[in-house]
Formats: sequence, structure tokens, C-alpha cells
Amino acid sequence: MSRNCKICDSPNATNLHFGAHACKACAAFFRRTVRGNLAYKCSSTNNCEIYHAFRQNCRQCRLTKCFRAGMKEEIVQGFKRSPENQSHKRTMDEQQPTTSNYYDSNPPAPYWDDSPPTKILRDDVEIMEMHELQEYIQIPNHLDNTVLLVPISPPLDPRIDEDERLYSLASLYMEKFVSLNMRRRLTYANVSLAAMFDVPCVCPFEKSDLLPFDHRSYRFKNRNDYTMILDYVNQFPDFHMLNKSEKTVLFQTAAAVDALADPAYYSQVIFPNEAFFVTREAKFVRMDPLPSLELDTSTEDYSKEDVTMYRSMISMIRRQWKNVNVPLGQLKMSISEFSLFKALTIWHYNYYKLQDSGKAISARQRDDIFRTLLLICTDEGHEDPMLRVSEIVLAVGNVMTEVHELVTTLLEITVFDEVQDPILKDMLKFKY
Repeated sequence: MSRNCKICDSPNATNLHFGAHACKACAAFFRRTVRGNLAYKCSSTNNCEIYHAFRQNCRQCRLTKCFRAGMKEEIVQGFKRSPENQSHKRTMDEQQPTTSNYYDSNPPAPYWDDSPPTKILRDDVEIMEMHELQEYIQIPNHLDNTVLLVPISPPLDPRIDEDERLYSLASLYMEKFVSLNMRRRLTYANVSLAAMFDVPCVCPFEKSDLLPFDHRSYRFKNRNDYTMILDYVNQFPDFHMLNKSEKTVLFQTAAAVDALADPAYYSQVIFPNEAFFVTREAKFVRMDPLPSLELDTSTEDYSKEDVTMYRSMISMIRRQWKNVNVPLGQLKMSISEFSLFKALTIWHYNYYKLQDSGKAISARQRDDIFRTLLLICTDEGHEDPMLRVSEIVLAVGNVMTEVHELVTTLLEITVFDEVQDPILKDMLKFKY
């Protein structure tokens, strides 16, 4: 019998849940829907494809598949069927999450309090509330040797369905990341145009697309790479509200975070149980054992510049592998989690780089992403969603710390090539 989830086709379905062979994420979704007496509305034709990487996109169609797979409401602990709760069943009349849903919402500006929150002890509840988590989630900040307490906004206007807004935000960031992957696949993978649309582009490459890394053909980025990242960040919420210089800073930060985070994610997806570093240009480096810092000159005649450049590049890859790939790989983030993690890192870094207005925007977006992560981690069936969110948020510090080191190493590498591209010159002059 197939071990895949009968609802979303996830390969991580090992047990029966409420009468159906399903993954923990779909089981948690069904449990929450039944206990909350919720109903949803499909924004399409009630026939949406439910795929595990994008299972949050249409909850009505997902719920329909739960019932078709054999899930039963009466098995859910705490479910009570009565004429009263049936007639007053809560209905999500809004459309399912889309990027426009998020942009159409007008959440109030959050309240930012720099003072540590007071912990509230409760004997009857074991899971921390969001305001308590602030005490424990502290992101290292190498910029001023302080720590960040994740800010929590007060409840939104009750007329606005908060879950709908946050699901829309999750869909927005995931769509932008998938679009970035598709452009990388078209640029660097040997793939036909028709194959581009076979399945959602969770990762731009397959093993068969990868070639061994060669320092002699290395280049940092070309114009097409910059265009990909600009298109990605240009769709961020509130990006249009930043001034010209603030947009430039956010773009530069996004490029640096992309260079660190995306290879870690690609390596995890393509080689979940093997030690390989995968670049954004479809190259790979075996990391067990770690590649030597010394270039083997016995088989080929290399110049002194070749030797020095090789050492600098392999040092960068080894450091990135140890400080970013390994800790992020241990988290095994889903595409939903990683899309939010990457955006959170970009906004958080800019919280320290922008002026007052841009700083307020960064803080607001950072807060929204934190709330969304909690919702997604709950939806994906983690036993302790708060703990999962804390692990993901703390990993932001790993990427932030490496941004400066990455740029320093790139400066060393580009010494060997005359840099003509004005954008690359600006990127390397930027004070990360």
C-alpha cells in the first residue's frame, strides 16, 4: 500500500488519522476544522489540486479530499454534532488565500515595545502564548551586540479574518519563491519549456541537472541573476512604500540572503541524506569529506592566481556549509516554512539598516511573518508549533552573521577579475 498521504500526496504519511491514511499536517488541519466548526469557500471551481508543498492554497478542496479519503468527524475528540452548531457554523466567506487578499487588507500599525515582556505562568496550559515566546526567542545581532525580541502586535480588528490574511501572506511569499526557482531552472537546468510546468517548482534542479563545481568557471552573478532577485523582492508587501534608497538597501540585502539561504535549501531538498553543497547555478561540491583547501597541482598546471582563488572559494563554501547549510538542513524546512524564513531574514536585517519609516515597515512585516509561521507550523502538524517557530526564527541569526563574511570573501575573489558591471560594484561596496 502506498505510504503517501491520500489528501496531499505527502510521502510522510505513516499512520491512519481519523479513518484515513494521511500525513500529520492534513490530520491537524482536519482536527482544527472539525473542532472549530469551520467551513471554507473555494475561490475556483471546487476542484483545486492539493499538493503537499502547497496544501494551504485551498482549504475547501483540501477538506473535501479529507472526507473523500475516509476521514470522519465523529472520530475527532471534542466533536459534537447538534442542530444548533450546524446552523451557526462559521463560514469563511472570503476567497481562499491569494496574493491580492493580503494586499487588500489594511492591518493597523503594530505596537512596538522594547521592554521585555512579563511572563505569565499558567498551571493548566503547557504551551506558551506568543507574548511569552518573546522571552525565549532571541536572534543574535552582530551589528550592535544586542538581541532582538520578536515584537507581537495587538489583536487586529475583529472584522478582519486574521487567518485569511496570514494564509494570503504565506501564499504570496511562496509564490514569489517558486517563481524565482522557475527562472533559475529555465536559466541553469537542461530542461525543455514544456517540462517547466509539470509540477510546482519546489526546487529548480534535480540531481541529473547538476555539474561538478569548477572554480575556473565561477562567476558571482550576471544581470539575469540580479533581475531574478529584483523581481522577487519587488513583490514584497509594502516594498512600494519604501523610498528609493531604502528599496536599494532591501534589494542588496535580498541578494546577500539569497546567496546564503537558497543553496542550503536546494542542498537539503536534492540531497536530504547526503553531504553535498548545491549552488544556485546547478553546480555541486561533495562535503564529506570536506574539500581540501589546497588545489591539486599534480594533474594540471595551475597559475598562482588559480591556487589563491581556489583557496578563497573553497574556504567560502566550507564556511557556508558549516554555518548555514548544516543548521538549516537539520531543520528540514518545508517550502512554506523556508519561503517565510527567507523573507523574515531579509526584513529583519533591514530593520537595522533603514531609517525610521523603513524601520517601522520592516518591523511590521517581520511581525506578520512571525504570526504566519506560527499558523503554518500548526497547519503542518508539528507537535509543538511554538517550539518549531522558535527554531526557525533563531536560524535567522545564522544567515545574518554570515552575510558580512560572504561579501568579504567575494571581494577577495573578484580581485582576480576586472569587475565591469556597475551593479556588482555597488553590491560589493555596500556596507552589510
